[in-house]
Amino acid sequence: MSSSTSSSGSVVKKVKMGKRVEKMLKDKGGSTSGQDNGDDDPNKTPEPYICTGIFEADFTEFCRRNLLKDNEIPAVVIRPKPPCAQPPPDNKSKDSKDSNTSKDPTPDEGVDAANQEEAPPKTYVTKDKYAYFRPVVQVEMENEDKPTTVTEIYIRGWKIDSLMVGIFKQCWPIIEKLSVVNLWNVNLSEDVVKEFASFLPQCQNLKTLVIDGTWCPEEPWSLLIGEDSLLTSLSLRNNGITDKGAVMIGKALSTVKSSNKNLVSLNLSGNKITDVGAVAIANGLRMNRVLLSLSLANNNVSDEGAKKLGEVLSRFPLTHEEVVERRKLLSEKGSPDQGLLKSPPPSRRDRDRPGSVRSSSHMDKTDKKRDKSSKKKDAKKDKDDTTKGKKEDKWKKGRLNTN
Repeated sequence: MSSSTSSSGSVVKKVKMGKRVEKMLKDKGGSTSGQDNGDDDPNKTPEPYICTGIFEADFTEFCRRNLLKDNEIPAVVIRPKPPCAQPPPDNKSKDSKDSNTSKDPTPDEGVDAANQEEAPPKTYVTKDKYAYFRPVVQVEMENEDKPTTVTEIYIRGWKIDSLMVGIFKQCWPIIEKLSVVNLWNVNLSEDVVKEFASFLPQCQNLKTLVIDGTWCPEEPWSLLIGEDSLLTSLSLRNNGITDKGAVMIGKALSTVKSSNKNLVSLNLSGNKITDVGAVAIANGLRMNRVLLSLSLANNNVSDEGAKKLGEVLSRFPLTHEEVVERRKLLSEKGSPDQGLLKSPPPSRRDRDRPGSVRSSSHMDKTDKKRDKSSKKKDAKKDKDDTTKGKKEDKWKKGRLNTN
């Protein structure tokens, strides 16, 4: 009886322990599955990405983080170049080879020689259907073996929206050797141009910007050449710029109180600028001392606008407002004469000595100077008294003679 009760108790304990183990396994399984689900959760914020300086890798990663599919990400390719012409064959080497080989080649040898000759370069490349119309980012590198040496970026024929310019904002400032950005027919909006203007100064070596064939109704191109702009060359050809945009560009070049200090070349050819815009640009050149090249070819500028531009290129008088602002600027910077009049900084020896106590030698020198000056004054006074007395005596003698 006792053995049966003990065996039944042990069975009950085993059943309870089994239930506890199953419960623990379930809890562990639930927690692990919850962790797996948390890792696969698309709404979870990813860890911040640190740019590597390799444009292709950084650009692709940022596109994926902005939920772009692989077939929607523009490919980064090396910009194609025209094939190089082969040098003409050397006739001397051929004559020497012919002289060395006196025997006629066999038919087999002629076939082998023909196969060894290099095929002429192709001037075309076959691509898949519609591959030409897919957006790509073309780049040029200093060394194609080193992907961190991207120097130029070319984008052709596809719209750059706010999402894409945000990706460029994160990638381009990291590229150390980026010096040229060339955009053609990219359909920019006003907000995108403002975004470009906000981060392009962060690209320290970016000096040339080309935005051609891109119409923008608001014409905010003047934002690209603000006071903090580092661009030395800007091309805005065939962008449909009117007098509205020309007036803003003229103000960005210079006003009475500010001016652009880096832009050397500005190309505005192929737009719709008239005499009004030309006069505004000419006024912008009055206080600008940096711009060396300006192109207004194929615009609607007549003789009046050309005359105004010609006046700015020669000597011209400043207006009253320009003179006042120029004097303010010079006073703020400080003239070189003021620097000469300033007393030299006190030496260490003078700092240690109290300012109210003077040395005995210095006091002796000042006393001697005072004595000399007082003696001179006394001598001059005595001389004046003697001359005055002589004049009075002479006057008295003359008066007595008359009487």
